[in-house]
Order: sequence, then C-alpha cells, then structure tokens
Amino acid sequence: MSTRRPNRPNRKSARGWWVGSAILAAGCIGIGAWLVPTATGRWDQLSGTDQPKPMSSISTVASSLKDLPEDAPQPTADQLQAPLAATAQKLGDGGTMVSQVVDVKSGEVLYGQDAEHPVTPASNMKLLTEFALLSHSDPNARYSTDAYLSKDSSSLNLVAGGDTMLADGASEDGSVLGHAGLGTLADQTVSKLAADGVTGTLPVNLDASMYTGPAVNPAWAPEDVKSGYATGISPIALWDHHTQRPSDGEDVSHRPRDAGAEALSSYVDALNKAGAEHGLAFSAGSTTPAATDQDSARRVASVESATVLEQARYMMENSDNVLAEVLGRNAAISAGNEGSIDGAVATVKSSLTDAGISTQGLTQKDSSGLSADDRVTPVTLSQLIAKATQSRTATSNLAETLPVGGGTGTLAARFEEDGTTAAQGNARAKTGTLLTVNSLTGYTTTSKGRLLAYSFVVNDVKDSKAAVTALDSSVATLTQL
Repeated sequence: MSTRRPNRPNRKSARGWWVGSAILAAGCIGIGAWLVPTATGRWDQLSGTDQPKPMSSISTVASSLKDLPEDAPQPTADQLQAPLAATAQKLGDGGTMVSQVVDVKSGEVLYGQDAEHPVTPASNMKLLTEFALLSHSDPNARYSTDAYLSKDSSSLNLVAGGDTMLADGASEDGSVLGHAGLGTLADQTVSKLAADGVTGTLPVNLDASMYTGPAVNPAWAPEDVKSGYATGISPIALWDHHTQRPSDGEDVSHRPRDAGAEALSSYVDALNKAGAEHGLAFSAGSTTPAATDQDSARRVASVESATVLEQARYMMENSDNVLAEVLGRNAAISAGNEGSIDGAVATVKSSLTDAGISTQGLTQKDSSGLSADDRVTPVTLSQLIAKATQSRTATSNLAETLPVGGGTGTLAARFEEDGTTAAQGNARAKTGTLLTVNSLTGYTTTSKGRLLAYSFVVNDVKDSKAAVTALDSSVATLTQL
C-alpha cells in the first residue's frame, strides 16, 4: 500500500486576474491567457544578487501590464492575527499548521505561526528546485540531444543533453512534451550520413555521462518507485520517463526499466526505418554512461527541447516529481556542479544563500519533495516567493509558473468552497500533498492591491479535506483584506 498520494491536477478555464513578478499585474477579462511579466525582455538593464550568471534572452511574453497601486495600504499584523487563527482552527485535530505571511513591498512579516519550525513540505520543495534552476539558467535556453559520428566513421554516439521530454517520432514544435523527437533526429542523422557517403551497419552507443551517482534516490519509499511516482532518473528519456505518451499530467504508468536504454532503442528503430533506402543499418550498442568525443565537426544531427522556463512551468502545473529531479540535476550542471542528487541539493542551498534567503532548518533529500525526510521552514518558503516576485533577474519567472487559483494546474479545482472564492484568479501557489502533508505556498493581492507572499504547511494530516479547507481559507482571507 502506498504511503503517499500525488498532487492531482484538474483542468478548467482560468478566470479573474492575478499579479506577477516585479510587483506587476496584468488584467484579464473572462476566460483567456494570463499575461505574465518577466525579466527576460529587459535583460541588458537588469541586475541582481540572486542571478550569479546573467544571460541574454528574448522575451516572448505579452507586454500589456499595469502597476499595482503605489498607495495600496499595507495590512497590519493585528488585521491578520484573528482571521488566520480562525482558519487554522478548521483543521480541528486533523493536523498541525505552520505558516508565515510577508508583505512583499516592505519585507515585513505580518503573520507567523511556528514559522521557523522545519516541516515536511511535500511538493513545495519544487519551489526551491525551480529557484535554483532559474538562478543558473537562461529561461529561454533549450536542452540539446545530439548524434555524433565516431572519428573512424564506424559508429554513432547518441549524447544525452538533459531533455527527458523526447517524442519517439517527429518533433512537435508547439508542445512542451515531445517538443524534440528522436524520429526527427534519426531523419537528420541518415540524411547527413548518406550525403557523406557513409554506408554499412553502425552500432549506436549512448553517452549518458551528464548525470552521475544513483539513478534512484535512496530517500524515496520503495512503494513510490514501484507505483511509478518516482523512477530511476536519466539525462535522456522518452515522454517524461514513460514508454509512451502519458494520458495526462498524473499518469504514472508505463515507466521504463531503463529510460536511457529505451530512448536508445527508439532512436535505433527510427534510424533503421530511415536508413534502409540508403544502404544503412543500425544496432544498439553500449548504454554505459561513458563520456564520448564530442568534436563539433563530427556532429551529424541535433534536436532541441522546449525552453527551460516551459519545462519548469510544466513541472509546476503538473507537480511532476520526475521532471523536478531532472531539472534539479540540470540546475546543478548549469551551476558547475555534478549532475547528481548531491549536486542538485548543494545547488539549491547555495542559490538560496546567494539570494539572501534563509536556509535555517533546511534538510533536502531530493528535488521533488517526494521524500518524507525533506524539511524546510515557512520562513524559507515565503522569503523565496517574496524574492521571486521582486526579482530583477531570471528568478522573477518563477512567479508566473505557479498554478492560478481556480484556473490552472493543481489549483484548477481549488478555492471553490464558500468563503474561499475570492482567491480564484487572484492567488497563485504551489500545492504539496503526501499522505500526512498538505501545503500551499505562493502569493496573492489584497482587495486593495497589496502583494503578499505566504506559506501554509500542514503536517501530521489526519483529514486531508479539512487540511485543504484550512489552507484555501487562509489564502482567501489574505485576498479579502
């Protein structure tokens, strides 16, 4: 029997309006796209302590923005104390809530309940992973999957580049999942080999040396791996570590035994299909993750993933544990660390420290929050949100990847109970769910337009429905101020 439950995303139309990064808001009417400000369109003018490696980017974000009211009044601590204490009582004896609320503009802590107490965050840990990712990566960068011909033209090397969303057929340019396809890579490969006069049978080896260390995190419960909520992590995989396109964001079936070997097999099949008429045949070679010579002159084909930011948004909206582990390792490599469990953990801590975010009480075992041994405080979580919404660097993009209350991702069916609907379209947050954990960390605006960052985490949950009600009511209370 599983000791954990995944976050369950439900989809319905977005409504209302929300505030984004850099204390900006975009107005939306009815059902439509959320207009999101990011730092990427103004990169040359931007600087900040939480972006160690600034990079040039091109913004693809709509520019119809309006500032929040400069004179929006800041709520007082007294205004929050009684209402939030009351919403916490909705838990009854069903768990213990810790929390913190921060006024973003002033940095003042308006409310706290055991906020310095480390708790199990569940998928709120993904906030730390994305912050580290955007601290070291251009949000418009893409992960490349490449094919190289050996120096003696007797074999091919498939080189993993951190894209685990590959399609087994043609590239799907308009999609995040399947944006790059191994069928397209195979067609390019065969065309190049045929043009260069290469014939015969070539073995194809996999270079998966990008990641090091254990593929399966020892901090995960075995039943989570068996059920598919977690799996061995590879720097190359089909369909987000599935053997076929998943039916939706919560589909954890069809996990491969070896994702790298599965990708290699798919590539070889596509090569043989494309190469038959050119006198070319291919066979699967070594899957040992050894580094190969990557002379650019020997590269015969390449396909690129959806952008870093698009993958991060996919992770957040679907609360995708496996993709979080991939992006955690990719963040580590971008930061100059090893692409391993330990490398990802070290990168998160250094990224938070560099940004001036507290790491007191932080115990991190993975990048997804699936481990019950993860610990983080509401202080860290609320500071991270406040930093992201104010940031003048790539980390500002984190704010617009969070699901919208009553609109998108894992918040699509939230804030529907009486007394909570004010948060629909106004609040954004990351959910978190384990068997005894429910959490909600994000930001909202008061009725007068003041931006607040919050983190509410319930541990020792005995009644999940009561916990969700208490969380939603707490966020709605902030929105109604």
